[in-house]
Amino acid sequence: MAIGNEFVYGYHGCSRDVADKVLSGRGAKLNSSENDYDWLGSGIYFWEEGPKRALEWACQKFGTGEAAVIGAKIRLGHCLNLMDVDSYGILRETYLNLIKRGQPLPKNGKLLHRLDCAVINAALHHAEVVEKNPYDTVRCPFVEGEPVFPDSKFFDHSHIQVSVRTPQSIVDIFPMHFAEEDLVC
Repeated sequence: MAIGNEFVYGYHGCSRDVADKVLSGRGAKLNSSENDYDWLGSGIYFWEEGPKRALEWACQKFGTGEAAVIGAKIRLGHCLNLMDVDSYGILRETYLNLIKRGQPLPKNGKLLHRLDCAVINAALHHAEVVEKNPYDTVRCPFVEGEPVFPDSKFFDHSHIQVSVRTPQSIVDIFPMHFAEEDLVC
């Protein structure tokens, strides 16, 4: 788990309208995603060091003409850093506690991570309410896409994702500009 002032740069895919409002300071803000299938639980999602991946996602969601990307400098702060193997013990323990309670748990699908979301949100809730030490961010690598070549363990859409739970962890935002050829989705 990272605690402190480690910074990363992340990229948030959104509509052009949202990007314009957020970047102009007209009172708009990036909203937390609260879907029951969000991989890293509730939070504002960013692709770490992945502006083109954020653009691909925005193009799929909003279309080529409406897609935009906002860059951000993010202070990880108290981070549930799932790039550190010690953090997986927290998720394993949380999952076992949910099982002990006898609660029916959701299932993960190919694209919908309902079980992962439920476990992470339960771990985050425990840290906030019981331990009185809430997480500011959650960070995790994801293997995604197709193998780069036959039998490869490199996948063409793998990335690191950061979910910001404390908006004050976003210390700076900036517009992203892409070459014309990158804007073809």
